[in-house]
Amino acid sequence: MAKKIIYFDKLCDFSVTAVTENGKLTDCRFASEDGAPAVGDIYKGKVVNVLEGMQAAFVDCGLERNCYLSADDLAYGNTEGLAALKAGDEIMVQIVKTPCKNKGAKVTQKLSFVGKTLIYLPGTDFVGISHSLEDNELRESLLFAAKKAKRKKDGLVIRNSAPFCTYDQISAELNFLRKIYERTAENYKKARPGELVYTDFTMPVRVMRDFTEYDVAKIVVSCPEQMEEVKELLSILPGGKTIKAELHTGGRDLLEEAGVLAQIKEVCSPRVELDGGAYLVIERTEALTSIDVNTGGFTGDDSLEYTVYQTNLAAAREIARQVKLRGLGGLFVVDFIDMEQPSHRKALCDELEKSLKADRAPHRVLPMSDFGLVEFTRKRQGTELSSAVLKPCPVCGSGEDYSENFYAMLIYAEALKILSGGAETVCAELSPQAADAAAGKRGLGDEVRKKFPEAEVYLIPDGTKKSREIKCRGEKRPFAVPKGAFRLMAIIKITEPTTNDDRAYAVL
Repeated sequence: MAKKIIYFDKLCDFSVTAVTENGKLTDCRFASEDGAPAVGDIYKGKVVNVLEGMQAAFVDCGLERNCYLSADDLAYGNTEGLAALKAGDEIMVQIVKTPCKNKGAKVTQKLSFVGKTLIYLPGTDFVGISHSLEDNELRESLLFAAKKAKRKKDGLVIRNSAPFCTYDQISAELNFLRKIYERTAENYKKARPGELVYTDFTMPVRVMRDFTEYDVAKIVVSCPEQMEEVKELLSILPGGKTIKAELHTGGRDLLEEAGVLAQIKEVCSPRVELDGGAYLVIERTEALTSIDVNTGGFTGDDSLEYTVYQTNLAAAREIARQVKLRGLGGLFVVDFIDMEQPSHRKALCDELEKSLKADRAPHRVLPMSDFGLVEFTRKRQGTELSSAVLKPCPVCGSGEDYSENFYAMLIYAEALKILSGGAETVCAELSPQAADAAAGKRGLGDEVRKKFPEAEVYLIPDGTKKSREIKCRGEKRPFAVPKGAFRLMAIIKITEPTTNDDRAYAVL
């Protein structure tokens, strides 16, 4: 099994984690540090209304939109169902799905606290174990240890990273997670409705608890603060001391230099290139996600049937990677290239099933239909990557543009690359809307000057530039500042425009 490399990067008020396997991006997560809701956060919510016909309630957690609470997610031990809730009730809820486009967050009253080897479920006597642990003797041993360590009303799920854990390790982690819940319960009593009472661990902890020392070859970190956190984490994780941790040095951006940033940009495109010239087209709709497989320039060296079969197999593996990487869920319909042999059709569905199984999200694959279509479902987990990278286009409203954070990442990476080549000033030409978005990212200029203290970066609004189009160039000093340029500097200073086209903003 190929080992993974984990990258931790931090810029302005957000952080990014990327995981690669054989150089290919397999996981990417954005985390905002400005208080945006995240999976695992717990709030003191107030019930707004209860809709028996929808078997759901809507809860105000102080977020932009009310949260959705399904009848299936009511508290353990609730025998009355939705009848136990009424408008105005204050309840403790946990986010299981973050807000997405025009939908509010999905929440549950069935709280869970995820550790390295255990998931703690307060309020229930349930004990379970990961299906990935298949050895019967091992399963029985771990279940015995868990039942011995738990108290009444302690619910536990043993994760697949626990095969070599002792009773003492399980008991210690259970006590730790139990204390977290008790502290959360105390915070809830003191909080006002709409307040956050618990937030999940920091990004490195959340990521590392999903991997074992057998999965990870090394960890690369961009900032010293996160490096100290990673080192401390590796010192206490089982097998963590065998994982190599590196602090990225040099003038260039970590993710750009590793080739990860370019792969994140590819996620923004519906077209996905395959080896040999074939490609996928992934299109999202409200009802489902359609995926079309095309041979493109791939001709192969054998018969047409075998060429098509090999293309479809490669497409099945890439589809599994893409839906996990993009964080997609729901119903998928795949239009593979037509094949004549029934054995090839079955083998293709088996390959898709096998590739999806490597992902922990629940899924189901149906046999290929007479029309050559394959349907499968996948449960969305966490946040869609596109919600962090893209936003609705401010001009047309129907298209998509890069988000403020992603513009900051791209400009920062390009600026460091150009400055590393000997330039003293960087000029980034982009659309006026994109320039406004990037100029609003507070602290971006300071981030550049951490590596190049004397550097200057200018954002130049250009009405001829299309959405997502950025052109950066380096300049030597003295430099004639273009009219209307945005200068990224450390102190806010705004010069009022004399005309609509005469803007000179100096921003953080």
